[in-house]
Amino acid sequence: MKKTGLTVFLALFTALASAQTTLVQELERDVPGKGQIRIERDVRLDSLIGKVSQLQSGTKIKAIGYRVQVFAGNNTRASKERANEVDKYIRSHYPDLPVHTEFRNPRWRCTVGDFLYYEEAFETLRKLRKETPYKGMIILRNQEITVPL
Repeated sequence: MKKTGLTVFLALFTALASAQTTLVQELERDVPGKGQIRIERDVRLDSLIGKVSQLQSGTKIKAIGYRVQVFAGNNTRASKERANEVDKYIRSHYPDLPVHTEFRNPRWRCTVGDFLYYEEAFETLRKLRKETPYKGMIILRNQEITVPL
């Protein structure tokens, strides 16, 4: 009876321990078409290296990056309504693109995207100029953005 309980406990413990992979194991994972990485190390180092958990996979961090400004108006009610119209249009036609509508004294702005690199923002700018009725768009630098970890 005690041996069965111990065996079940060890099996459960092994299953839980293998649910989280280490960073090294994640790097050494074989991905077809992407090559292989092999790291020579003492296996005892694995316990010292951080674990990659499922909880961290959806985490977002703040960074400094770029956004595309689609609309900028003054501080009137008409500008607020126009900014909200642009927001609604972009959200309906580009659901995967984050849209930010905000009032920064003295104007209403509608910006799209959270880009770490200028090239990504530029591609989005070109695409939006081509496919939307809004032509006076610019790229804003040094914006506080959120990106997935």
